Amino acid sequence: MANANPEQPEEINIQQRKNSRGKDENFITGQHVSLERLRKQMQIVIPKDPMMKYLVKKIPPYPTPVVFWVSDVAHVTAETGFSGITKSEQFRPPNSEFSWWDLKIKEEEIRAAETGYMKTNFLKQALELKEQKPFLEKFTTSPLFQLEKSRYGNYRFTFPLTDLMKWYKEQNCGGEKPVLRVYETITYKQEIEYTVLIHSPEDNERFGEYPLLEASEWVRYQDGKIIWKAQAICETHCYQFVSGEVQGLYNHVFYVWDQVSLVFHLPNPKALKIPKERLREALEACELDEIIDLSGYKGPKTIEECCMEAKEEVSELKKELNKMEKEDQ
Repeated sequence: MANANPEQPEEINIQQRKNSRGKDENFITGQHVSLERLRKQMQIVIPKDPMMKYLVKKIPPYPTPVVFWVSDVAHVTAETGFSGITKSEQFRPPNSEFSWWDLKIKEEEIRAAETGYMKTNFLKQALELKEQKPFLEKFTTSPLFQLEKSRYGNYRFTFPLTDLMKWYKEQNCGGEKPVLRVYETITYKQEIEYTVLIHSPEDNERFGEYPLLEASEWVRYQDGKIIWKAQAICETHCYQFVSGEVQGLYNHVFYVWDQVSLVFHLPNPKALKIPKERLREALEACELDEIIDLSGYKGPKTIEECCMEAKEEVSELKKELNKMEKEDQ
């Protein structure tokens, strides 16, 4: 059997490929590489990469790193995926072995991260303030925090990670605890994505080359939550943070942003089966991000028409669920 937690190599081997959406991406296998190490290595290996346009910028001070304890995860899809999920009552990747989920950070989790950041970096000010004035909302402006929008489609399913892990454990791990590993660091033009692989213990040998998640400096899993040490939360910088105070910038600055994705291993015919009522409770419509549209939609409808249609479909499903609940009472 392969080593369950091999040593993370010191070298950063940046490779390139096209993803399933036909987009160019750089990737580093088995490591979650810091923003600063990425900047240094990319400058040497691929200095003309589009991301370098942003990484070489001198960015005004901002809160970093900020630690979020995140309890919810979300899967966003377009109309075809939505239809398949609701009809089959399961998540099963149609053309892949992996189901992708992003963090969905709640307002109270941002406030908790705020408090933790002040206590870690400005203890005196934090102790003096009985009620901390919110400031992190000025900086949590990257696409990850724009919950009303999505880059992947108009339909979002959100679940507590504890529930998702429970279903995965029961249905795909024979009741044993799932294994979490450092999968990849992926970079695009402005985005750094830290992916976490989740698989059955029976696949330890297959995935043994990837370190266990404990090896990551930036992502951990504890008590049913993802603990994310975020390095770049703004994308567009309109403020700076100096001595614990927020100050407006004369001109905004575009930069990179980072995020965490969970990748559940679901080889055919495995799936993540979820009761219909839970699917409907978890469903919401969201607006497609015009600036970063990765949904692959090429149809005749406008973005606004797709959004309205999604809202109507979600509303009808919610009404149907409420009717069923009343009939069961």
